Amino acid sequence: MQYRKEIDGLRAVAVLPVILFHAGFSWFSGGFVGVDVFFVISGYLITSILVEDLEKGRFSITQFYERRARRILPALFFVMLCCLPFAWIWMVPTQFKDFSKAFIAISLFSSNILFWKQSGYFAPAAEENPLLHTWSLGVEEQFYIIFPLMLLLLWRFGHRTVFYTVIGLSALSLFTAEWGWRHEPSANFYLLPTRAWELSVGALCALLLSRRSPHSNTLLSLSGLLLIFYSVIFYDETVPFPSLYTLVPVGGTALIILYGSTTTLTARLLSGKALVGIGLISFSAYLWHQPLLAFARIKTASSPEWPLMAVLSLLSLLLAYFSWKYIETPFRKGGSFGSRKTIFTASALASLAFISTGIYGDATDGLPARLSLSSLQQSYLATAQPSPHRKRCHSNNSRQISPELACQYNRNDGSVAVFGDSHAVELAYAVAQTLGDETGVRHFSFSGCAPEYLSEEDTPCATWTRKTIDYIARQEEIKKVIVTYRIHSALWGDHQESYPDLPDSITEKERRQRLRSLEATLDRFSQSGKQVIYVAQAPELPFFIEQKVYRLGESAQVIEGVTRAWWKKRTAYFSQHFSPEKSVTVIHPAAWLCNEETCYAGKYGKSFYFDDDHLSMDGARLVAQRIAKTIHAPAPSMTQKSPQPNATLDSHDFDVSMAQYKHRLFAECQSDIMLIGSTHSAQASATLQDRAGRTAAQATCEFLDIRTALEVVGDNLQDITRSSMVSSSPSPTPMAYSGST
Repeated sequence: MQYRKEIDGLRAVAVLPVILFHAGFSWFSGGFVGVDVFFVISGYLITSILVEDLEKGRFSITQFYERRARRILPALFFVMLCCLPFAWIWMVPTQFKDFSKAFIAISLFSSNILFWKQSGYFAPAAEENPLLHTWSLGVEEQFYIIFPLMLLLLWRFGHRTVFYTVIGLSALSLFTAEWGWRHEPSANFYLLPTRAWELSVGALCALLLSRRSPHSNTLLSLSGLLLIFYSVIFYDETVPFPSLYTLVPVGGTALIILYGSTTTLTARLLSGKALVGIGLISFSAYLWHQPLLAFARIKTASSPEWPLMAVLSLLSLLLAYFSWKYIETPFRKGGSFGSRKTIFTASALASLAFISTGIYGDATDGLPARLSLSSLQQSYLATAQPSPHRKRCHSNNSRQISPELACQYNRNDGSVAVFGDSHAVELAYAVAQTLGDETGVRHFSFSGCAPEYLSEEDTPCATWTRKTIDYIARQEEIKKVIVTYRIHSALWGDHQESYPDLPDSITEKERRQRLRSLEATLDRFSQSGKQVIYVAQAPELPFFIEQKVYRLGESAQVIEGVTRAWWKKRTAYFSQHFSPEKSVTVIHPAAWLCNEETCYAGKYGKSFYFDDDHLSMDGARLVAQRIAKTIHAPAPSMTQKSPQPNATLDSHDFDVSMAQYKHRLFAECQSDIMLIGSTHSAQASATLQDRAGRTAAQATCEFLDIRTALEVVGDNLQDITRSSMVSSSPSPTPMAYSGST
């Protein structure tokens, strides 16, 4: 096929926004559409070559795959190899385990499937995944396994048959994508069936231009370029992708390919020396940029400043030039770099080596032995744990547990229900542990599901929400309902995307509807005669707890999270606009997770979280203790007034100095250890064994000083003892999973 300089310029227009988007430059909020532009270009170029070979009777499937191997694998494998030492040095075990899985998936052209399966609340932070961008290569290679064979089979029936078949399949793929973003957004983003139409649009351009030159129409081709620029500037992560919205950059690319002949202004703009040069190295630039940016974020354990990200963006172009010149080009031209057999053999051996490395890293759980930890750090990691029943009892978009089949703890006739999004999972189990075997607790939770009770949509989240709320309200044996959501994320967006700035990715209409839905949920339960407790969201962390622990000093007594001032700003809107019924009791975990200055992620070897926003089982038990006191309505203690209807249990209600109780706590702690149990005492002593100059009893009492957080909110020493006994007592029996497995 005839070389078109403007197509290389178009590649530059595609890759630069992708790099700048991933670098965090807000002017390119829709820079991700560059991948869609790449898909169309790829479909056009590959199909043009295939059609030319078919027309001349020289098509060879082995030759086609040899060209693909020479084009893709050398540069890809080189970048993967360069990533390995940095991953080894800087990644914590969970990150290295995911990195190892990516090695396997990339070598099998299925990284898009891996990242789809990993997506969700507990996926590694996308910005810190150095190989995440390879998902698009997976989509392409899967497409080119199928498409050439389909083209070969249909070619005998004529050009028209091929053209209309591709149109039909493209339309089907687009309709699937339009359905998918509403019902399976993660699968919709990553998988071939909903992406194939973008590559097929390029294929249609190739079929239309078969045996002819591009049309010359400056108006249409320039309009196509403007459509791409529009989507780069005005789209953001709230725009569903792929969907009908994707027609804007895809259609714009097709207009340039079809109508951007060399005589048009558009072609002259795209044929500039700088753009063509960047276009030539665009594949290598795409490969390099994500590892550079991701490892910078991992190393700094925060969001690097924009000058560093700008330098790394330029560095990705510099590295791209060298890998294009010394790796891509020699292998593509063949010559001294081997015959077809040599290329296939070398590719297979390299793939096997990467797969073996990945299997080893995965099987060893990320090789934690690479990193040395103090006993205190080990204790923090050991307690950063989710509920053991999270996977089994928690609904998501692809697996909805009907309310009739919800998990129950302790007893089958549960009188207490815990309802909400993923923040309800650990709370449900902790409440069951705290209330004891005589009280049945029912678990109703749906991952990433904002309050949707008033929504008229038919998404899995909204449908499950309406059905479950009505079910709980109708069950007379359920007397008490505990509701919790990651409400500030639902109202404003994920904090990790913008911290330390506040996120603002939710529309005002959505925000108001979700807040009204939450209030309507509480009203529905309250009006059905149930005692309703709303647990406000715990403060989020500016890091993932595991990553923070590995970077702690060996004797760090506390892990500081966000400042109280930041959390106050984060919660301001909710505090001003949330108005539940007076009968609803509101509990604020920030009351004992924060002091006046700082919110804590952990203390004295105990992690309160297991990621960046979900409470660990230890953190959830602190909340469950307060819930238990609210449910049982205990007599007032010397530090607490009885909660009134609609009581908001915040730090202002329990302004008690910890220093007032410290002497008494330490004096009485020695005898209370006997009640707590030898196992817990031994664990505490072992955790603090490296504290020179302290007796084992003193170390144990200081370990238990974490329980003084409960003193701040009005608990006495006996509550502390009981809480510790709950931690070491047998777990509640999950009575009925009732077919939800």
